[in-house]
Amino acid sequence: AAEEAVNVFYHYTYEGSVDIDSVSDPAMKASILAQINHFGQTPKQLFQKSHAKRQPVQKIPPHPLRHCSHLLPHVIRKPSSSISQIVTFHEKILTVGMNNVLYPDTYSKYIAWGFPDRSVRFLSYDQNKLLSTHEGLHGGNQIQCVGVSHDGQIVVTGAEDGVVSIWKIAKDSTVHLNLAIERALCAHTAKITCLYVSQPYTLIVTGSDDCTVILWDLSGFGFVKQLPQFPAPVSAIHVNDLTGEIVTASGILLAVWSINGDCLAVVNTSQLPSDLILSVTSTMYNDWQDTNWYVTGHQSGAVKVWNMIHVSMDDSSLTNRSKPSSSCGAAGFILGGKTSEYRLVLRKVLKSHKHPVTAIHLTIDYKQLLSGDSAGHLLSWMLPEEGLRDSTHAE
Repeated sequence: AAEEAVNVFYHYTYEGSVDIDSVSDPAMKASILAQINHFGQTPKQLFQKSHAKRQPVQKIPPHPLRHCSHLLPHVIRKPSSSISQIVTFHEKILTVGMNNVLYPDTYSKYIAWGFPDRSVRFLSYDQNKLLSTHEGLHGGNQIQCVGVSHDGQIVVTGAEDGVVSIWKIAKDSTVHLNLAIERALCAHTAKITCLYVSQPYTLIVTGSDDCTVILWDLSGFGFVKQLPQFPAPVSAIHVNDLTGEIVTASGILLAVWSINGDCLAVVNTSQLPSDLILSVTSTMYNDWQDTNWYVTGHQSGAVKVWNMIHVSMDDSSLTNRSKPSSSCGAAGFILGGKTSEYRLVLRKVLKSHKHPVTAIHLTIDYKQLLSGDSAGHLLSWMLPEEGLRDSTHAE
C-alpha cells in the first residue's frame, strides 16, 4: 500500500536493501554509506498491533467578537459593589472591587490598598480574612494601583507621587508574606493611574496623570521606552501576552502599540469627550486574524468591539461613522503627523449597562465576554445558537 501511494523512504535506508560488503567500487561504497548515514535506518516495523483510531477533532467555538453582532447579555450578578477586575479560574468567575487586585496563580487571595494608613493588605478571597499588612511601602504617599506577575512572585505598585516600586514576594517559616523592595522606578511626574505586568514579555507598562506611558524591563528593573505624549491622562492599559501588543486608553483615545513601542493604530472612540475609556482588553487567539480584536468599556456604560485591519484592506462594511480618521485631532497628535499602518474599525456597540463599565474580560474558552460596571452589575455576552448558526452561514 505504501509503495502504491508512493509513500516510501529512500531505498538505501531499508534494512537488507543493499549488501555494502559486496560493493567493490570505493566511490559507490562511500556514496551508499553517505546516503545511509544521512537518511538513517528505516525500521521494519514499529507497531505490533493496529493503529489506534484518531480522536475526533474538537470543535473550536466560534469567535464571539467576530460574531459580535449576535452577542446577547445575560445578568450573572446583581448590584453589590463596584467591579474593577474579572478573572475566570477553573470555570469560576472571580471579581474584585475598586482598589483591589486578584493574586495569582490560584487566585485564593487578593491585594487591597487605599486605606488611611497607606498600607497594602493581603486577604483571602473566600472569607476576606486578613492575611498580612504592609505599611510604609511608599512613605507617606498613597498607593494608586497594583499589578502582579503571573507567577505571583513580583508585585508592582504605583503611588500618587509618580514612583513605581517593584517588590519581591517572600515567605518566612510561618508562611507570612513579606515584600522585599527590588527597585523604585522614577520617571513619571504625576500620580500613577494604571499599570500592567506582562511576565511572558518581561515588561511593566505604567500610565500616569502626566499623560505619559512608560515601558520598564521586568527582569532588569530598568527604563525601556516612553511612548509619545498623550492628550489626556492615561486611564487603562492592557498587554496581550500572546502578541506583545500594548493597548492604551487616554480620554476617548484608543491606541495599539507594538512590543517595541511603535504605534500600529489609533482612534477616537467617541464624539463625546466625556465618554472616557475605563477598561480595555484584547483577544489571545492562535489564528493571527483573530488576535486583532479589542474591547473597550466606557463611562457611558457602552461596551465597544473593535477590529484592527490593514489600511490596504477594502472593507465595504465600513460606514463614515465607523471610520474615524487617525490623522486628525488627538490621534494625529499621537502619530506626529505620520500615517498608521493599521486602522481600528468599530464593529459593534453593546448596550446594556447603565453605569460606567470598569472591567472587561474575555474567557479563555472564548465562549463569553464578561463586563462589569461601577454599580456591581456583571454581565455575560454570549452567542445564541440560532444567531450563531445564521452568522456562520452568512460568512
